Amino acid sequence: MNSTMTVIKFTFMSRFRSKSFRVMSIILILLLSILVHLPTLIDKLSSHDAIKIGVVGGKQADLTGKLAAFYQNQMNPEIIIVPLQDAGSSGSNEAFAKQQIADKHIKGYLEFSDEMAGGFPKMIYKSEGTMEFSLKNKLQTALQLIKTDVALQSIGLAADQKANIQASISLETLQISTNNEAVSGKTESQMVMSYALVYAMLFMLYMGVIGFGNMVAMEITAEKSSRVMELLITSVSPLKQMFGKIIGICLLALFQVAMIIVVAIINFTLSSSSKLIEELHLNWADIQVSLVIYFLIFYLLGFFIYATIFAAVGSLVSRTEEVGQAIMPVTMVIVAAFMVAIFGLSNPNARFVVIMSFVPFVSPLIMFLRIGMSSPALWEIGLSILIQLASIVAMAWVAAKIYRTGVLMYGKRPSWRELRKAMRAYRV
Repeated sequence: MNSTMTVIKFTFMSRFRSKSFRVMSIILILLLSILVHLPTLIDKLSSHDAIKIGVVGGKQADLTGKLAAFYQNQMNPEIIIVPLQDAGSSGSNEAFAKQQIADKHIKGYLEFSDEMAGGFPKMIYKSEGTMEFSLKNKLQTALQLIKTDVALQSIGLAADQKANIQASISLETLQISTNNEAVSGKTESQMVMSYALVYAMLFMLYMGVIGFGNMVAMEITAEKSSRVMELLITSVSPLKQMFGKIIGICLLALFQVAMIIVVAIINFTLSSSSKLIEELHLNWADIQVSLVIYFLIFYLLGFFIYATIFAAVGSLVSRTEEVGQAIMPVTMVIVAAFMVAIFGLSNPNARFVVIMSFVPFVSPLIMFLRIGMSSPALWEIGLSILIQLASIVAMAWVAAKIYRTGVLMYGKRPSWRELRKAMRAYRV
């Protein structure tokens, strides 16, 4: 036990004191702080001037006036309607409107035609811009409301009757569980917070497994290439040495996760970020403590599953330059699991996602996703954890034998036949 603690302490402190870890931690803090405040920075640097839209077509002066009044009655209108004078012909009107765009007086112009569609004139919006779907939707919504108002006026409804018809429908969403009746449903705000939390934690889990798993392989290969391993292997058993390194780097990963969480909380509590959260109708009270606990559980399970593989692979190569190529297949498995998780964010109850939540190398991401975005039964969560624990034990046994054999093999990478033969000669 003392030897294991020595390996854990040495691995943690050597990596913690390294210049690369400190530099990357500072860069991570700065990037996270910038990302949190990026919407506020963009908002401050962006122009808040309303977009000026011209309207061509003197025959529809009444509709032009209604459209202009619609935006004038808003508190902070995003659009200002500018009626353009009638130049006498459609060609002259178009030439005048284009000149107004060239002179930067308007961004684009709306042209009414004499042709009717559904009892309302057809319209064309013309501008130099591309992909202006948002602006088109805003104009379309305003014109649809005007069309409805005109139709209601034509049948002689009272003002309060028109107000009731035009009032928005009240519709809320509530996520329920068919697996456990005792589980209360999640409100829309809780689902939004769960989505944001799951999305952020999936990235943390994904990047942590890749980054720190790669660190495990690099640590072992570096010691092997310097021949330090020959001395270590005689004083510490392979299993203790391997898990000492894995646990030491796991503690380093947890330290970085804690640092990220603290930095995120500090940045989100600042006035600019808290204002953004209020605008999105998010509530910190909707964060589920159980989801954070499950994150720690599945983070550790996922880390140990992949770290044992990385340790075994790292022991098979003799130079640090070869580590990247050697661990590429394992990295591809993690990437595949992450892609399944991204798909599962929008459909967490799909049969494929449910099945993958019990596959050892994928379940740390997928089961955590299902817990956050749906309500899996407790027996499903327990079964997934048991499968992962059994997989860790099995992988540790295999990885320790590969580790014990691989760390003393130098030169070319051993073939599977040579590796199996050497593994039979050693006991963990």
